[in-house]
Amino acid sequence: MTSLFAGLAARQQQPPANPFATHPNDDPDHGMARAARGWYAGRIAEIRNDPMTSDLAKARALAAAHEQHVKDMAEAHGRLTARRQARLDYLNGLVPSGPDIPEGTSPADRAVLLTAWRAANDAVRNAPSRQARAALLADAQRYGDDIMQRAVLTHAQETGDLGAVDRWVQDTHGVKGWQAETGQLRGALAGQREHAPWDYLDFHTEQPPKEVSQLPTLEAAAGAAGEAA
Repeated sequence: MTSLFAGLAARQQQPPANPFATHPNDDPDHGMARAARGWYAGRIAEIRNDPMTSDLAKARALAAAHEQHVKDMAEAHGRLTARRQARLDYLNGLVPSGPDIPEGTSPADRAVLLTAWRAANDAVRNAPSRQARAALLADAQRYGDDIMQRAVLTHAQETGDLGAVDRWVQDTHGVKGWQAETGQLRGALAGQREHAPWDYLDFHTEQPPKEVSQLPTLEAAAGAAGEAA
């Protein structure tokens, strides 16, 4: 039983998968969006081809179908977006930054930690080259200097030296391609089509059927007919 619990715990601790590692043809939310689009096209045709339904009833049904279509597409894209955000949060969480002063730290200890952080920051910022900063990071890893590691990695992210972060993540966590993956995830979350070219094809919503624009007129006519009767 212990091994079963250990296996369950291990699965629960698995990091979020990279959504881009799965082709859109095999991604569940891309598939749901495509299925929803197919349902919508079929539903529109069904409503329009029903000879027993009035124009008003058709316009109402078409409006309801479009509302459902918009909801389905938003939900599918929302799930995909949540998975992308979870993966990006995980990747960002691999890289320590800032002084990391725990809550509840006494004022005296906080002052000591901040002094050490400022000294490490100064050493990193005054280093003459990337090679010198890489040497500081290597020494920090070798001797377990967490504050210096944080200072070097924080500076690297602030100055765009993401290659250094990329190498550190691979060496420390065994995750390859940190820079490329975080860049793609950020771009996709920002709606940049070049980072997720399939998104527009699968998740964009169709315009409302033209009959929906006639709904106010049809509603008014039906109301006037009812009053006249």
